[in-house]
Amino acid sequence: MRGTAKRSKTDLYATILEVVRRYPEGVRITRMSYGVGVPIDRLRVMVDNLCSCGLVTKLDDEDAYYRATPRGVEFLETYWKMKGFLDAFGDSSRTF
Repeated sequence: MRGTAKRSKTDLYATILEVVRRYPEGVRITRMSYGVGVPIDRLRVMVDNLCSCGLVTKLDDEDAYYRATPRGVEFLETYWKMKGFLDAFGDSSRTF
């Protein structure tokens, strides 16, 4: 099982936001699926959760285009900063 580390649910949500953020004009859920590596049926539920939290907005019901909200971008930036800090902190605590 080397190289197939299981991602946490929070990491998956952050990855979804990262993919959506790359397309400010909007991104289809099928393209998101390729970028995140999650089957579309599972991804739809996760994207709906992000929409209900106000982190992503749905642009078109028929074609399923999504865009990150300013709140979603802010959340993502904070998430990556905290993850980097915790990873660095975790590495330095092992050396003591």
